[in-house]
Amino acid sequence: MYVKGAEKYEKLISIKSVPASGAEGGTIEVTELDSPIKQYISDRVDTPSQDFTYNRTAEKYEKVLTYCDGAEHEFLVKLSDGTGTYIKGTAQTWKNEFSAGSAQEATLHIVATQIVDKTSSEVTSLLA
Repeated sequence: MYVKGAEKYEKLISIKSVPASGAEGGTIEVTELDSPIKQYISDRVDTPSQDFTYNRTAEKYEKVLTYCDGAEHEFLVKLSDGTGTYIKGTAQTWKNEFSAGSAQEATLHIVATQIVDKTSSEVTSLLA
């Protein structure tokens, strides 16, 4: 997971999970009384909330917390095949529950205003 700094994208944290970059669009029923079948039109496309799990250490948690300031930030997820997802939005983080013998994890939650899938060449140019 990368975050855009003053001039370029910088590594924020390593993540353990990546959510879907999109969601099924909704529909609006517009059936008229004399119609023999129901009629629909497309609703707006949704930008689903983005929840990422990461291994929590004090250092990682504090680093993520600096971007949980209510301002919009630009994030970039780079996947193992080189492609990625650009996410613009506000961030929140919290410590996840844990018990004896389990890893201490946290969640980075981004309320997205924009989500765009990127090709490997687009990701490479953003990180250059």
